[in-house]
Amino acid sequence: MTFRKELDFSVAVLRHQDRAVVYVAGDIDLHTNGHLRQALTGLIEERASQVIVDLREVGFFGSDALRVLADAQAAAEAADVSLTLAAVPPGVLRIMEITGMDGAFRIRPAWA
Repeated sequence: MTFRKELDFSVAVLRHQDRAVVYVAGDIDLHTNGHLRQALTGLIEERASQVIVDLREVGFFGSDALRVLADAQAAAEAADVSLTLAAVPPGVLRIMEITGMDGAFRIRPAWA
């Protein structure tokens, strides 16, 4: 398990064989999005078969966060890696709907 914490943000990666769950908590903004990007990019480059991003503890979610996830989705598709968003809070889902990005992601209520 890897873990990073900065300001009101943390990202932890739990791996099981070739599957990884990325737990994100706090605010994803200009100051913290790099940590999430780094975690997702690393897993995609390692060709994890499945990457699940658990967003249940995310507070602020703005355009920086959306860009990180969109970039990760594009990279995952190119690498034949399954990327799934799980436990997406209603406020985050609303932002995705408003921007039309909700259809760009595989979204599940929970990762289990």
